[in-house]
Amino acid sequence: MEALRAHPFGESGPATHPVLQPERIPTLDILRGVALLGILLMNIQVFGLTEASLDQLIRNPHGGNYWLLTLVYGLFENKMRALFSILFGAGIILFLTKTRSGSGMEAPELFIRRQLWLIVFGLVNAWGLLWHYDILFHYGIVGIFLFPFIRLSPRALLVCAIVVGLIYSGKLYWQFAEQKQKYEKFLPIAALEKKNKKVKLTDEQKEAKSAWEGLVKEHQYDSKADKADVLAMRSDYATVWTHQLPKIKQMEAPFFYQLGIWDVLSMMLLGMALFKWGFLSNRLTTRQYIFLALGGLLIGQAMAWLSLPVHELEIVDFAKYVSGSSLPVADVLMPFERAFSAIGWASLVLLAYRAGVALWLWKALGAVGQMAFTNYLMQTVLCTLFFYGYGLGYFGDLKLYQLYIVVAEVWLLQIVFSLIWLKTFRFGPLEWLWRSLTYGKRQPMRLTEKTPQITPVFS
Repeated sequence: MEALRAHPFGESGPATHPVLQPERIPTLDILRGVALLGILLMNIQVFGLTEASLDQLIRNPHGGNYWLLTLVYGLFENKMRALFSILFGAGIILFLTKTRSGSGMEAPELFIRRQLWLIVFGLVNAWGLLWHYDILFHYGIVGIFLFPFIRLSPRALLVCAIVVGLIYSGKLYWQFAEQKQKYEKFLPIAALEKKNKKVKLTDEQKEAKSAWEGLVKEHQYDSKADKADVLAMRSDYATVWTHQLPKIKQMEAPFFYQLGIWDVLSMMLLGMALFKWGFLSNRLTTRQYIFLALGGLLIGQAMAWLSLPVHELEIVDFAKYVSGSSLPVADVLMPFERAFSAIGWASLVLLAYRAGVALWLWKALGAVGQMAFTNYLMQTVLCTLFFYGYGLGYFGDLKLYQLYIVVAEVWLLQIVFSLIWLKTFRFGPLEWLWRSLTYGKRQPMRLTEKTPQITPVFS
């Protein structure tokens, strides 16, 4: 680990080469596989159902589907995506401090090329495959910002992660404060109209009234809009594209620059710190992993269940949520809830791996994680073709519990595909394409192909 604290870049020298099989860190692949498969537990809900219909389960809290939604939300919402971001942060250090070979480019140049191509893949995932919750575009941009942080110590990286997490909490609180301000401006207008129904409002009062009522309407169930949403998603590609376009624009522009960047940045910084400490590469003691598993999950889950009533109240009665709360607990705690939970889940996985049980499971998860890029985009392709109208058109047709049957099938398919593929090839197909584009030349694909001679980064 001392090498990671050294100056990472020389003034000259050969450039970085792709990670070869003997150089891979098994636990990184395993954790990446867990995170990748875990992300689908949350994404499947939006792939297969309207968000309005999911909210309706909370407004009518009874039956197995409500409890399933609550359980998945409490255990996995934001946690698996946080772990995925943590691992991407670790990958930044791994890429910039790995061994080198002579391809004519320095590690920094290759890293920027790598991130720019990731942005392109993210745009394809969102605008071509029509997945508006794509994270590749965000990862590509944030990764470039993190380039200078490679030089920081683990403690400094952790401090940066906490600061960014606090900024994220602050942004979420500010959003709530703006909503509360709209409510407080509306109250005297409502009282005035109640007192005199024929009162003539000023333009400023009309604007304030409209702002609050529009906000309330956004949080109410509209059956006609919900049915129209389902109908559009069951239509041809052009119709689905037009319908998804506003959501894609929202996620990749306003949401990202206002909130998403702080979300991704905090977890990637945490991942860089954890990697430098040896947490992700299985270098801590068993006692330390037990402490982190228990502490992370207890604190993270306590925050999650404490936040749950507030989260549900926002959906059930938005006016009561804004008027009766001085602090949006669910939002303010979320950046730290997911960090503690992600560390807890990762520690639990590493403890099970260290125990040496179910070796077949670790091999399977490692294969999925080694091909995480391919498998992430494969999830988009499989789910959009299954649910959207230009495929099988099952959008809005299945109950929540039935969506998890689809999840199990996708998991099985990805595990089997990954294991079979890696018996012949070094990389997943999209990993190979990404690397070839990054290095500007075709990379060795088959296990039997010769690899370039390598020399250490640090001498």
